[in-house]
Amino acid sequence: MFFLLAVLVRAEADDVTYDEVLANPDDLKLNYLYAQQQVIKGDLEQASAALERVLLLQPNWDTARLFYALVLYRLDDMEGAKRELTILSDRPLGPSQAREVKKYLALASSKSKTTRISGRVSTGFRVDSNPDLTTSSQNDLNGDPLDTDKRVDGAFVAGTRIRLEHDLPGGQGNYAFIQTNSNLNQQFQVSEANYLTGGVKAGASFFFEDLKLTPYGTADIFTLDGQVYRSEYGGGLYARYSVNPKFSVFAGGEGVFQNYQVVSTDSVGSARNGWLGTASGGFAVRTSESNKFTARVKGYLKNARNDSYSYDGIEIAATNLMLLGKGQYILATASYRWLDYDQPDPNYSTTVTRKDRLFKGRLAYGLPLDVILENIDVTPPEATANINFQVGVNYLNQDSNIPNFDADSVSADIMLIKRFGG
Repeated sequence: MFFLLAVLVRAEADDVTYDEVLANPDDLKLNYLYAQQQVIKGDLEQASAALERVLLLQPNWDTARLFYALVLYRLDDMEGAKRELTILSDRPLGPSQAREVKKYLALASSKSKTTRISGRVSTGFRVDSNPDLTTSSQNDLNGDPLDTDKRVDGAFVAGTRIRLEHDLPGGQGNYAFIQTNSNLNQQFQVSEANYLTGGVKAGASFFFEDLKLTPYGTADIFTLDGQVYRSEYGGGLYARYSVNPKFSVFAGGEGVFQNYQVVSTDSVGSARNGWLGTASGGFAVRTSESNKFTARVKGYLKNARNDSYSYDGIEIAATNLMLLGKGQYILATASYRWLDYDQPDPNYSTTVTRKDRLFKGRLAYGLPLDVILENIDVTPPEATANINFQVGVNYLNQDSNIPNFDADSVSADIMLIKRFGG
């Protein structure tokens, strides 16, 4: 809704200058267009001032008040946002506006607390053309035939993320946090592709004007088909610097010790044990108030007990989020990773050192479940609030100089995603 209000009359708002506003301070339409224009440019302070003038002259303009509340929310003025949203909660609004008021009033109330909890729960189904990544090659390096019997299968998938934050003394916005994550993939037939992950991350974020520093510790566990396959623990540091409201840069580094176990689908076990270090950097740019693009580069350095499983690598990735109004969005992601191993793996070759190239792509479309219900003339119940319906398609291709590891897959998923808190 915030972005829709901002861009609705963008073509007209582009022609408004500050001098015109000064010359016509009582012109409601001019001030409103100027506020929309400043939001598009990322100048939320000027937008806020223009909307204040509008509401002083026309206090019953509910659309302008909602726009003002969302600008205050974006400015992190939670008390101001709550004040305006509380006024709107008693007004006879349309279904879409009433939903936005309720949503942002809950968000602003949560963010203004010293201790706050937020999270996400998702569940759905996926169908995959090759869930266990059976090789696409016909023969190995020696010319011997490989098992290329790919199996299409469906799966039940679910995930959670719960985050607890607590403000630190000093009034600088610093806070401590602890976050848990889990993901479940339960195949209908290809049981060797079943997995369950769980992890915890704890640390603190410190603000130095436009710079945010976040040191943290992390621990994770990964199970395959009901067996513990890998556990890891370590820590890292993440930094983000806001150059301006539209552009920010970030960098981070992490080190984790990985401990592997022998499982039915992988007999290597402890030979993979060792430290994995990563370093990344990139930027995020808001190309418009309805579009955000993020790009990053990430380096890998794995030092395993057996050098056949040590590697270094680099990955480039990009994400684009486009908002379409009424809570709709399109999310596109793509990544390409190069991994070069240190020594040959005698299980496949005594002379050829493995090199992998992995491409992943995903395209997803989502919208609030309430919007779907309203479009079929069904009044949304309380239980559907903040639930998104999402569909996505995925493509994976791994190209290796060891034919056994050549693989590709295409998958599609349908998800319900419930968010709460911040």
